[in-house]
Amino acid sequence: MNRRFILALATVALLAASAGCLGYVTGGGEIANETLDAEPPGEYPWSASTDVRIDVRNDGTYLAVYNTTGHEEVRLFEETGYGTEDPLQPRAFRYRYANGTVINGTQFRARGGEIEQTTDEVWVRFDDGMTNGSIAYAGDGSPRRFITRTYITGSYTVQLPEGFTTGIRPFGHASPSGYEVTSVDGRERLVWEEVTTSVVVVQAYRRGDLPVFGAIAVVAIVIGTAGYLYFRRQLTALRDRRREMGLEDVESDLEDLDDDDGPPPGMR
Repeated sequence: MNRRFILALATVALLAASAGCLGYVTGGGEIANETLDAEPPGEYPWSASTDVRIDVRNDGTYLAVYNTTGHEEVRLFEETGYGTEDPLQPRAFRYRYANGTVINGTQFRARGGEIEQTTDEVWVRFDDGMTNGSIAYAGDGSPRRFITRTYITGSYTVQLPEGFTTGIRPFGHASPSGYEVTSVDGRERLVWEEVTTSVVVVQAYRRGDLPVFGAIAVVAIVIGTAGYLYFRRQLTALRDRRREMGLEDVESDLEDLDDDDGPPPGMR
């Protein structure tokens, strides 16, 4: 085996590793117990009545709880924007039994549960004694535009941070449609009775941002009005000059200008 052949093999191996191809051999890496056992940034919304409960926070994090009753496994992933998928990277993982007992990731694994990361996703698999519980984890998500995949179909709750709202379009809205909005302890809560779409999107804004939006709208209107008046003045001046020059078909040419069909024949 000569040096050139060895060098070619090494180059191919390096390229494969840099592109993530070797992840399929290694399994995509392992989520450390320290990550799964970390303290969550807040209290998980275990007591909500919907199948999925998401608490979006002001600090750019969120807390998610999924009712996994009847599920043998849950696939957690996120889209990269390039048509591919990446594992979600959950942290502060917790499992809650039907009797209310909560365990961390290390204990979940020790009792027969699996949390396996591949190159594309994270699989959470349940032992036979974990068929009627819930999982929870913390993640990163902006309160101004929160997006989550629907790993489990069913009813959903998304609670916004205090001071945020989806009240006025186009600054605030949510998808899919058909949700109800309530206020609980000064925080807006969106509830879907059934979500079957692949993603939930909530775009919100601070109530204090409304004066800023209003100022932007006023400036846009002023600029648009000023531009329109300037155009009309220029059009009038052109009409007067053409009349002074004695050009024919003035009116028809100017009508063409009003219709945005291009400059009059005499100006081309």
